[in-house]
Amino acid sequence: MENIKIRSATLDDLAKINQVIQSAVMNWPMAHRVKRLAVPVLQYRDSDLDFYEVLVATFRDEVIGVAAWDAQPAQSLPNGQGGLFHGLYVLPLIQGQGVGEALMEAVFTDARSRQTSGLLIKAQRVSRNFFEHHQIQALAANDNEYPWQYWKALA
Repeated sequence: MENIKIRSATLDDLAKINQVIQSAVMNWPMAHRVKRLAVPVLQYRDSDLDFYEVLVATFRDEVIGVAAWDAQPAQSLPNGQGGLFHGLYVLPLIQGQGVGEALMEAVFTDARSRQTSGLLIKAQRVSRNFFEHHQIQALAANDNEYPWQYWKALA
């Protein structure tokens, strides 16, 4: 998709960010009740903008996608301690047009510039094909771990 701009999110973006998340989640292939219960848990609050690095993709000044990540090296990865890729959401109407990939690459670029060794991704089941299509390496999960984990080496 052409004419996409990616920038750091501001507090003024929060309502639009959460609209994107709600729209994306409500289009997941699962029971409506489950989606309705998941939305508030997955949406961001103003304090999250202090904790996470949050990027938005915009088209004609409208937020169409969001990515959030944490640079703190608190995640065990095959190449040492790394950060956490927390969330990636794109409006359903434009999924598959490169917005998610552009946001993901912007996160990787930002993480590299902060000398983050890698990022752990805990994907939702519906997102697995996206990460596998982009050749993000899967991690084996133990019985008590999140089942769909991926990681990206950055250093």
